[in-house]
Amino acid sequence: MSSGATAKLIDELVLSVRGAEQDARTRHVLAQALHGLVRLARSEQLLEIQRDAARAVGAGSRREMRALLRRIATPGHGEQGQLALALMDSDASQA
Repeated sequence: MSSGATAKLIDELVLSVRGAEQDARTRHVLAQALHGLVRLARSEQLLEIQRDAARAVGAGSRREMRALLRRIATPGHGEQGQLALALMDSDASQA
């Protein structure tokens, strides 16, 4: 189980809904159900992002989208490095 902010919020929610008086099994089942709901929401969000990216790039199929994402993720793709600033060079030569 994760120990991040989501897990802490789920624990607080379980305690506020079921209280400390309820048995541990009931609290555990509710906490696991909420964790499952969070995982489902995250996976749905990821799928929506992938669909939106496919539409934006014009990838017609899942295979094209995977190939495009793989190409983008390769090291060195899209890197420009540090570009010389022409304004600074021209100011230095005038001084």
